Amino acid sequence: MILFIYGASGAAIEIYDLAERVNAVSHRYSKIYLIDDFEEEAPYYGTERIHFSSCETIAQEEFEFVIAVGEPAARAFLLKRIEDSGYKLATLVDPSVIVSPTAKIASGCIVNAQSIVSANVIMEENCFLGFHVVVGHDAHLKKNTIVCPMATVGGGSTVGENTFIGLNSSMKEHVNLGNHVVVGMGSMVFRSVEDGCTVLGNPARVTKGNDDHKVFRN
Repeated sequence: MILFIYGASGAAIEIYDLAERVNAVSHRYSKIYLIDDFEEEAPYYGTERIHFSSCETIAQEEFEFVIAVGEPAARAFLLKRIEDSGYKLATLVDPSVIVSPTAKIASGCIVNAQSIVSANVIMEENCFLGFHVVVGHDAHLKKNTIVCPMATVGGGSTVGENTFIGLNSSMKEHVNLGNHVVVGMGSMVFRSVEDGCTVLGNPARVTKGNDDHKVFRN
């Protein structure tokens, strides 16, 4: 089996390291590649950087993908591209992670080191948890959610599609975030947030909308 990591940025090399740790235990992958459609194909970070169009040419065995970008809308776009091509998604969970046997983690999800995924949690396709994330019992993370390092999702909460929870943020239990929500770094969320809002502070308050569905801007 070959693993393609879609992205060749800082996030991608972290995911490459994660994949190597997973592979040291599972021995699932014979080769791990990084994909970047904007740079020349070349050796990169101890492996090879290739284009999406080269996958089938290079792979002489089964292969699967994970997405290594930190923008939810971009994750959604790349997920569609992979699914439209009929390719499979991998799931990467660091060996140090604690996952409840009653949690459900869908394909395409990435869970980084020292995180905790508690009882009855549901993680839909293509979610990303950074280092030291805690997801409380009965929480539901919908597609393409990103939870940055050191953040906490309270028990019984719902996080909508394409939502971004910033570094070292916390959500109270039974708080719901809509789709395309951005929670700023270090925020404390005590109330539910409607679709398309950006919230910041302690307590977190709506600072603006997110009509263009972007987290990072040039």
